[in-house]
Amino acid sequence: MNFFIQGIGAVTSLGPTALETWRSLCRGEQAPRSRIAGGLADRQYFSCPVPGKFVVEAARQPRLRRSGTLSLLGAVAGFDAISDAGLKPGGGLRDKIAIVFAICSGGVNYTRRFYHEIVTQGANRASPLLFPETVHNAAASHLAALLDVDERCYTLVGDSSVGLSALHFALELLLTRPELDRCLVVGTEEADWLLADAFASWRMATNKDQFEVYGRTCGTIFGEGAAAVLVGRTGPLEISGSSPCRPFFSVRDSESVADELFGNFSGGGSPDIIVSSANGTFADVVECKVFSQRYPSLPVYAPKPAVGEPLGAGALLQVALAGLALRFQQLPGTLCAGGKLPSVNRETRFCAAAKALITCVGFNQQVNAVKLRLI
Repeated sequence: MNFFIQGIGAVTSLGPTALETWRSLCRGEQAPRSRIAGGLADRQYFSCPVPGKFVVEAARQPRLRRSGTLSLLGAVAGFDAISDAGLKPGGGLRDKIAIVFAICSGGVNYTRRFYHEIVTQGANRASPLLFPETVHNAAASHLAALLDVDERCYTLVGDSSVGLSALHFALELLLTRPELDRCLVVGTEEADWLLADAFASWRMATNKDQFEVYGRTCGTIFGEGAAAVLVGRTGPLEISGSSPCRPFFSVRDSESVADELFGNFSGGGSPDIIVSSANGTFADVVECKVFSQRYPSLPVYAPKPAVGEPLGAGALLQVALAGLALRFQQLPGTLCAGGKLPSVNRETRFCAAAKALITCVGFNQQVNAVKLRLI
């Protein structure tokens, strides 16, 4: 059975909608960087925050007045995808739709606050940590309440590849639940100093205001935002390939896993473009080797140097941008691209493409891929 992307939505540091983000990327714009407040000692990191004006309208929703940034971002992206599909939130969606959220560490912002208080105030003065499963599912629950969806609300927690797992899970839901017409898949993320500090200890975050992909692997900058796709049983953009995440246990192991997974999509014909997860870390090394061997002549676009690494939102943002690239037959240029991958797309250009491969090598040792085809 075939499934399709009917609507694409996003909110990023470059724009309040997927379309505005896309236009900024095609113009070669880079999201503004700002120092993350609240760090310890002299450790300072940058992020690409979403301007508050992008979520003002969502914050006026009665159900979101006391919610966190994650819920606001998820709601904005989700409603953008529904609108892009030509639908309205109240237009008969309630009984025919499921919601799947993808989150990473941002989904436990209350937990991070608890850890922050332990570090800065001591364990005896920190707020109690209760009901972590409720905290993880908070953003999904808020959006479900806005759409008046009961029960059919799920949250997947993972690394920067979790959005592709959420998309695969949505396809399985539609396959096993024939009463559902659609599934709204949303990924969301916010950044703080504790997250950056943790990744820096693993040499995967930089304290500079930019990072290079397919060149020096000096770490990434975290971004904020959300991305969403509305998946249904008809539409102009077919999900022609999807799989569960594949784990790996070393960088050397990751190359063979990625080669096998990315190569499995050549059965339906080679893709025309690749939208990759390159972020200034070991992910670049893995993708560079596989792309050079499997698809040496295909243009590769890496959006993260422009918007940062949005973790839970990252993979779905890649899907959204790949879908827009097929829709508009245009591929943005990759900013800050090193010279280790000759096929990386460096300038925005017209691209006659019908098939796109979206790849992701996650921080927590997960590899995934999805393939889209323009009908």
